[in-house]
Amino acid sequence: MSPLVLLSAAALIFCALIGLGALFAPKWAQGVVRLVPDPHPDRPGGFSEFRATYGGLLFMLHITALVILLRVNSPVTLLAIMPIAAGWFGAGLGRLVSYLADSKENRAPGMIPIWIAVEFALALAIASPVLHLG
Repeated sequence: MSPLVLLSAAALIFCALIGLGALFAPKWAQGVVRLVPDPHPDRPGGFSEFRATYGGLLFMLHITALVILLRVNSPVTLLAIMPIAAGWFGAGLGRLVSYLADSKENRAPGMIPIWIAVEFALALAIASPVLHLG
């Protein structure tokens, strides 16, 4: 197995573990993304969103791509990993735009450049077998 496939696999496992953490510990996910489940006191909850979007969706998306990456040695691997890499790139791009345009609305703005770098790094790591980075 090539080092680039291992790099991509490691990034996919990392992202799947984030999803697994959010699936079973929605309060942890809430703290990471710094969102409140529902700011209205008469409507508590909202953890299904953390479990579904940050949990189950991230977990299954990345674990499925990992299985395809490791089990299928063909161009179909591109179809599995590139949309996920593009999604992480898009997240970094959106965060960069927010950093530039939403300075007063952002909490903990010092963390935003770190998250931008992490999201771009995950995109490149996941796409590395296709982009031949290394």
